Amino acid sequence: MKSKNELLLREAPMSKLLVKMVVPATFGILLYNLYNIINTLYVARGIGTYAAGGVAVTTPVFLILAAVSTTMGNGAGALISMSLGQGNREKANKIAANTFLVFWSVAILFTVFGLLFLDRILIILGVTENLLPYARDYLRIIIAGSITSTGFSSIMRAEGNTKYAMYQWLIPVAVNMVLDPILIFVLKLGVKGAAIATLISQISSVSMSMYYFFLSDKSSLKIKPRHFRPEFNIIREIAAIGMPSFIQMVSQSLSIVIVNNFLKLYGGDLAISAYGIASRITTFLIIPQTGIVQGFQPIAGYNYGAKRFERVKDAVRLSSITAGIYGAIVLILVLLFPQFLMGFFSTDKAAISLGAVVLKLTNLAFPVSGIQMLQATYFQSIGKPFISLVLSLCSYMLMFVPVLIILSRFFGLTGIWLSFPLSAVFSFLISGIFVLRSFRKFKLPRNSALST
Repeated sequence: MKSKNELLLREAPMSKLLVKMVVPATFGILLYNLYNIINTLYVARGIGTYAAGGVAVTTPVFLILAAVSTTMGNGAGALISMSLGQGNREKANKIAANTFLVFWSVAILFTVFGLLFLDRILIILGVTENLLPYARDYLRIIIAGSITSTGFSSIMRAEGNTKYAMYQWLIPVAVNMVLDPILIFVLKLGVKGAAIATLISQISSVSMSMYYFFLSDKSSLKIKPRHFRPEFNIIREIAAIGMPSFIQMVSQSLSIVIVNNFLKLYGGDLAISAYGIASRITTFLIIPQTGIVQGFQPIAGYNYGAKRFERVKDAVRLSSITAGIYGAIVLILVLLFPQFLMGFFSTDKAAISLGAVVLKLTNLAFPVSGIQMLQATYFQSIGKPFISLVLSLCSYMLMFVPVLIILSRFFGLTGIWLSFPLSAVFSFLISGIFVLRSFRKFKLPRNSALST
């Protein structure tokens, strides 16, 4: 017998279903990303622009750890959605348990090696001498708490329960908002206070997640101790489907490292700090597009598993239109009010002026970047990891790095900023071709292989 959430994924009108899946996912991501936004706001205004730059330059390390959790979460989410669509609940339970097991093991190793080689890591990230003390103090605490860095909300969404996935971030963010000013200003802990506030907030989130999966009856998954026995076939399957997410986030991390090192060469401390603040603003603005993608994923995965291909196509079309319209609105906002947006995070006139340029130029392709993200996730959702991997690589490495090298050589700092939108447009065009080819295969007879 199918659960209420499964019937919703299978039968609800697509527009209603997308709203139900996207809004909680977006709000949950918004709450999660408020950690970084709040920290940047308090650090930049309370300690200084260089402190904000030191915190921002550690972003690639966050992305590496997030790449592991996202790989396991998205891979597990896609498989759980398809397993539930096929009525195989036992496999869904095993997938979830093996996901927890792998992430916790990797997080422990990440903590050990991260603390042992902290300064070497920071030098590779492109940290300058002025930014190094802030980056070191912040990152040491965050790495120590790596095991608390995810609550596996993607698995909650995979079984159709988007509300709790949203709720598990609400209380932690409130904790973070309360603790940040106390630890930074009252106790005068500076960037260490920001890191401690984030860590305590993450602990709250993980606690709520463990309650959901193991102590309450909210989850349709019934995870037992026997499900934690490592099953390497399942782990390989999760990793294969989730690998595009890993490559995407590792590539994003590497691209930030490359950009920071180029900025160190062409612009110095101010350019790195302004870019760090501007990129946090962009990350905040892109949240609704990410919410659309995450809300779309279980819909596509479930209906593909149930062989309801027209609903898959409808989900892609409606989600793409929504992401594109939102992207156009954001582009107009960024072009009209860049200094206003930067002014929230800094009082440094030079940082605001340069950051306004960064915001405008790097986001020129915002209307299509969200659609490209959706297209890559579409292939991940239907179990086509290789194509999703290639499309993810296009966004952050295959297109971005060559364009960055060429434009920076000819146009210096301006070329660095322009490499973002130009590579995004190229990636979008390539992704669109793959999606159209995939749609044509849906028209094949039932006994034909749906492979790309």
